[in-house]
Amino acid sequence: MTRLSADNKNIDLQARSMRDNLVISGIPEQADEAPEETVKSFIQNQLKLPAGTVKNISFHRVHRLGGRRQENQRPRPIVATFEHFKQKELVKGRGRELRGTNISVNDQLPREILDRRRVLFPIRKKLIGEGSRAVIAVDKLYVDGQLYRDRDTTPWLY
Repeated sequence: MTRLSADNKNIDLQARSMRDNLVISGIPEQADEAPEETVKSFIQNQLKLPAGTVKNISFHRVHRLGGRRQENQRPRPIVATFEHFKQKELVKGRGRELRGTNISVNDQLPREILDRRRVLFPIRKKLIGEGSRAVIAVDKLYVDGQLYRDRDTTPWLY
C-alpha cells in the first residue's frame, strides 16, 4: 500500500466529506425558490422516479452554489447532500434520463480531482478509439483492467 502525501491526504478527506453530495447543473433558477423542493420536483419529473420514492428521499442540506447571477446567465448549480448514500446512488443512476438536455447530475469532487480527470478524459477517448476498454475511476484511468501510469500526465500516481 502506498503512503499518501499530506496534500493527497487532504484531497482524500475532502472527497470523503463530499461523497454524499450530488451537483445538479442546468436547473432553471426561480426567485425565492426552495432548493430542496426544486430538487425533489426535478427528481420526480426529469429523472422519472415515483412520487412515493421521492417523498422518502431526505437531505442534510440543499443549496445553490455561488452568489446570485444576472438573468441571462446560466443557472447556478445545486449541491444536494443526501442523508443516505443509497438514495444518492439511486438518483445518480437515473442520469441517463437527462440525455439530450442541458441538465447534468454528477458527484461533487474536490477541485484537484476535477483537474486530474480533465487530463484523463482525452487520453480515455483516444484509447477507446483505438479499441481499448478505458474507464476513469475518481482520478485514475484503467485501460483493459490495468492502471494507466505515465510520469508526465499522471504525476499524482507517483
